[in-house]
Amino acid sequence: MSSMFFRANRTLIIVFISSLIFYLLSCFGLFDGPSELIGKALYNALGYTNKWSHSFGPPWFVGMINDISSLGSRELVLIFSTFMYFYLKLSRGKTEAKNYLFTVGLGIILILVTKSITSTLAEINFNTILTETLSNFPSGHTFIATVMYLAMARYLSSSRKSPLVNKYLFLSAIIIIATVGISRFLGAGHTVTEVIAGWSLGLTWYTFAQMFLRIDHRTALNK
Repeated sequence: MSSMFFRANRTLIIVFISSLIFYLLSCFGLFDGPSELIGKALYNALGYTNKWSHSFGPPWFVGMINDISSLGSRELVLIFSTFMYFYLKLSRGKTEAKNYLFTVGLGIILILVTKSITSTLAEINFNTILTETLSNFPSGHTFIATVMYLAMARYLSSSRKSPLVNKYLFLSAIIIIATVGISRFLGAGHTVTEVIAGWSLGLTWYTFAQMFLRIDHRTALNK
């Protein structure tokens, strides 16, 4: 049983272990040195927007970066996930819709718990969760973009579609995820270390969720 599970999920297991290692390394500060060097390079190349801000580059550049970052914002995540859930429910059935909701919904809970643990706020309540940044570590935009766009690509892909279309969906998701993460440290919202932590934790959760759902599906078939 275990050998069959490993063979069927070999790629997911490798990605899960690798991304978990990267997340733990970011927790221990392994990427802090390169992160600081990149921050200094951005300052030397672009400068601060003004004397009151630590964002890099002119105002138009900051506006563009913020627009890209919004692809991982709470508002767009809610809008995209709502439309995606009902689309899957109408076109694929309740199971696919619930699997998508499980992946993204529990992912949001995971990042909130993680940020709560690393938060320095004196009090954390429902209002602070909605209106304030609990913690910079890891990057929440990067995390949820990783989980949501990979989940969207996964549940929009199909064996009935050509392999090229399915590859296009995942490639598009990867490009968006990479762009959101890069925009977070280009806009000085996060350090490179915090973005790497967001990417790696998001990938860790996504791969775990996919393996869990496969086990759950197989258990249901055997009943």
